[in-house]
Amino acid sequence: MQNVVALVGRLTKDPDIRMAGETKVSGFTLAANRPFKTEDGEQQADFIQCQAWKNQADFMEKFVHKGQLVAVQGSIRTRTYDKDGSTIYVTEVNVDQIHSLEKREAQTEEQIKKAWSDEWTKRKAGLDSKKQAILKKELADKYQPRIDALSKKPDGEKPIEDDLPF
Repeated sequence: MQNVVALVGRLTKDPDIRMAGETKVSGFTLAANRPFKTEDGEQQADFIQCQAWKNQADFMEKFVHKGQLVAVQGSIRTRTYDKDGSTIYVTEVNVDQIHSLEKREAQTEEQIKKAWSDEWTKRKAGLDSKKQAILKKELADKYQPRIDALSKKPDGEKPIEDDLPF
């Protein structure tokens, strides 16, 4: 028996990165178009919950963002949990491989800092000082590696513009 799934679609929002114990995990939703349109000519899509772990989660955190076209390969996993006395059933894709299908444009430090600032401004509203401190660390962990990747290599080569393999 096999449990293999391959999907191509766009991320509905930036990946949610969190730690599960000592392991990094990325949760995201993939919008995969159906191969047909409705009678009205509307394109329909399925919204599929996915989980990427360890290296794939690192890749998601550094290189993948909302709206980006990606291909994922993995397996379907089901799980349940209880909420308010009811059993909740969850079906999601456990991602083994993820590939960006779009070339990443080289970013400048200024562009990264602007995105950092924009996300800070958008997300800090209504948070108390403790939650703002947590958000500040989360954003630093997200954006600082991108800035660090722009710096020159130790052997004096040019700055890294695009470290993806395509």
